[in-house]
Amino acid sequence: MGKFLITITLAVALTASLSAQTVVQDNEYPDFYRPGRVTLDGATQWVKAITVSVPALRSEVQGDVKFAFSAPGMTHASVLCWQQPTADGDSPFGKDTHVCPEIALDADGEGTFVFPADKYPHGPLTVRILAEDRGSRKKDVLEVQLFNQGGVKWRQGIPNETPAGAEGLKLVFADDFDKELSISADGANTTYCSHKPGPRNTDFSGWQFADFEGALNPFSRVESWLRIHASKRADGKASSGILAPVQARFDQAGNVRPSAAGEAGIMRVPFYVECRFLAQSAPGTWPAFWTITDSSAGVGCTELDIIEAYGGFGKDNPNFTGYACTTHYWGQKGPDGKQLPGAHTNVDMFKIGGKSTWSTTFHTYGLRVDEKDTVYYLDDVEVLRHPTDEQSKACPTFWMVNYSVGGISGWRIDLEREGNATDMWVDYIRAYQGEKKE
Repeated sequence: MGKFLITITLAVALTASLSAQTVVQDNEYPDFYRPGRVTLDGATQWVKAITVSVPALRSEVQGDVKFAFSAPGMTHASVLCWQQPTADGDSPFGKDTHVCPEIALDADGEGTFVFPADKYPHGPLTVRILAEDRGSRKKDVLEVQLFNQGGVKWRQGIPNETPAGAEGLKLVFADDFDKELSISADGANTTYCSHKPGPRNTDFSGWQFADFEGALNPFSRVESWLRIHASKRADGKASSGILAPVQARFDQAGNVRPSAAGEAGIMRVPFYVECRFLAQSAPGTWPAFWTITDSSAGVGCTELDIIEAYGGFGKDNPNFTGYACTTHYWGQKGPDGKQLPGAHTNVDMFKIGGKSTWSTTFHTYGLRVDEKDTVYYLDDVEVLRHPTDEQSKACPTFWMVNYSVGGISGWRIDLEREGNATDMWVDYIRAYQGEKKE
């Protein structure tokens, strides 16, 4: 076991490499390039070796689940999964546990283990298999998404507590996804629309954002979770999904339709919004939760990216265990006539709360915007703050949650060993509103 500790967690395995990366910066999309577009020191050590034959990927499981996997060229493997607190003194966020601290692979790189699903959280979870060859030091990680029909019900659904960022505000929207989904392409008579409204009205995902009503429907409800299923069919057609509150319908010019102007989905400062979700880190995955303002004032719009996460490890992949918070001031200029600079930070998730990544377990991502400050949160912990811009103060804002795959981020898509499919699981979304101070 001692010899394998250097690969026991992905964070440890990546530390040395990430400290030596070379970054190519892009001024318009800093979130795509920090750490983005990197030349990863030792990236050739990361190879795609692991494939799982049993159980079926993204399948429903319970009880003792037999895994059979292959990692040609590798000599050893270990298996981890995030678990709920099980003893006094455990973190309320849960803990990373070793399902199997070390597996000696056979000459063909094959191995087996049993995953005791009943000891782990009920619902969507991620089993992580790490493998290495101790001679060449090549390594690989594969995240296996499953839905645990048994297990322990833990931290699922909307909590009773008001989030830290919503202090002094009133709850105006909440969806626990415990009722039938209400989604349509144009938002008519439904809770959500399945496209990005307003200006810049384009699908930015490499796998298109599809409609609930269509053959490529990516949306489903499993118990009390929203599943956004990204997939590529045998005929080459691929899809994923985006949701925006229907109350934020915009016309083709990017203006709020008069019939929507007074509805609850349109937020004005001060407001707070949050989303709790889990997604998979694999080449091309790009989950996000974000807001954008109406552009009817004719001065561009403000985009607040509460979380943008980028999946995949190895050469030409993001190699990013955290996520990006970014503010974009599209089409807005300062007194000097130059484009207003935005704000940005990379969130090191291993230093906050439960110290786990966005693909390891569920996290809550929040945003508060008031007359003074714009504040980003991870699990109620502040991770970025900057003064609120004039556009956000003056114009209505709406939020979106989406699971992009590739697209304008520029990250390559390589989901063959995931069966050309991947899931984002949304636990809940809620929004708070306050009275604007004159």
